[in-house]
Amino acid sequence: MKSLMNTYWMLCDAVHQANDFYCDQLMAVMFSLFVQVTIKSYFFFLHVRAGYMVGMTMDAVWVLVLICYAILVANSSTHITYSADNTAVMICKLINKDLDPSFRKQLEGFLLQLPHHNARFSARGFFQIHNETLTSMAGAVTTYLVILIQFQTEK
Repeated sequence: MKSLMNTYWMLCDAVHQANDFYCDQLMAVMFSLFVQVTIKSYFFFLHVRAGYMVGMTMDAVWVLVLICYAILVANSSTHITYSADNTAVMICKLINKDLDPSFRKQLEGFLLQLPHHNARFSARGFFQIHNETLTSMAGAVTTYLVILIQFQTEK
């Protein structure tokens, strides 16, 4: 049991070290994806309006590639977080079984320590990177696109 607990703590420490090392890159990637998807979607609208099929196709492909990249980044982070959170569920199921009292006591102590060591990736601590971040980004991109399109149609 002790070696499994130590392994879990080492994995949490590895996530924290990776987050400390890559948080700048994660922030840059997420901001860049947001800006690029917004700009490429706006130019897609302009090409649709002008009837320029080649530009429209290229912009549509770029938007899809950028969205796939954002999904890849957020999905991997979400999977790590889910796996770490699933540890508590497994320990709770194990505690409910007929176990040796000393082993149960160790499991209860481990379960009490779990909330203090979370395995989550964040972008410089400004926001956590997970699948819900994609929903927020999609809402923000849509809002900015509506604003940009409104300015374009006023001309």
